[in-house]
Amino acid sequence: MAEQHPPTTTTIPSDPAAPAPSEPPKPPRPSRPTSLQRLRALILRYITFLLRKTDRNIVRVSKLFSSPTTTDYLLCTTSYTLAFVHALLSRLLERRLESFASSIAEKATPSLLPGETLIATLPTPPSTRLLAQTTVSVKALAAVVGDYRIFVRLWGMLGIYTWARGTWGTPLGEGATRKEKVLRSVTWASIASCVGFQALENGAYLAGKGVLVSEGWTGEAGKNREAQWWVWSSRFWAGYVVLELVRLGVLHYYKEPMEASEKATLADGEKEGKLLKEEKKREDGVWWRDLASNLAYMPMTVHWSLEEDRGILNDWGVGVLGAIAGGANLVHAWKDTA
Repeated sequence: MAEQHPPTTTTIPSDPAAPAPSEPPKPPRPSRPTSLQRLRALILRYITFLLRKTDRNIVRVSKLFSSPTTTDYLLCTTSYTLAFVHALLSRLLERRLESFASSIAEKATPSLLPGETLIATLPTPPSTRLLAQTTVSVKALAAVVGDYRIFVRLWGMLGIYTWARGTWGTPLGEGATRKEKVLRSVTWASIASCVGFQALENGAYLAGKGVLVSEGWTGEAGKNREAQWWVWSSRFWAGYVVLELVRLGVLHYYKEPMEASEKATLADGEKEGKLLKEEKKREDGVWWRDLASNLAYMPMTVHWSLEEDRGILNDWGVGVLGAIAGGANLVHAWKDTA
């Protein structure tokens, strides 16, 4: 028989030598970013911020151009701001040329005999030439924007008709208050003023562009007629501005105090109170916007309502007041695009 070997034991010794636990390896300490890396991260973060802000502003400007009314607010502000810049540059150019001419005269005077006159063609300094070119360009751009604004008003009668139609279709009830009656009268007077303004402006504009070529619009008589139509269109515009100020005065005079329920709603701080507060704030903002705009337009309309040599404003005044009138509307419209 084959020799049998005893089975190998698998019994664990009673006191084995326990292996020492191995410690986990320590992670390497992160290296501190260098100054160049921090600067690069800061620049990237700032560029990202600028890109996001630019994107938001482009979207908001696009919203402005999506409406004819807000587009006119933007172009109005731009046009009159350019007019102000042109007046500023023209004055600066005038002083620059006066100073240049005076310096030439001072240098030439000792060399001239009594009664002699110096006639010379001198090169214009590069900075003065650049200033003159910029002045011409700014004036031309302002004229383009202004001409476009008048052109898109050619079909303004359609909007006036819709305004009148809506007013006619919502008659006042028998229980209408004095405030409502006064405002309705002001509205009809404003509509009539806008009709006169738009008809006269359209005629004068088309005549100036050579579209109206009948006997009454040609020659010296035609030019005089065109000038008169511009003046009278401005007078109708002035009438509309006065009526707008009257409307704002009526709204302020008949402004009703808040009822107890409204005060309680505002005081509780709940959602309804916040909404009511925002509504009141918006109404006040619209009132102040219209007041600022029309107060700025008032002297401008008076200026253009007078004959050409009797105006009350210079180019500076027209530019500043026009920028205020358009800017008041533009700021409000810009907030609505947020």
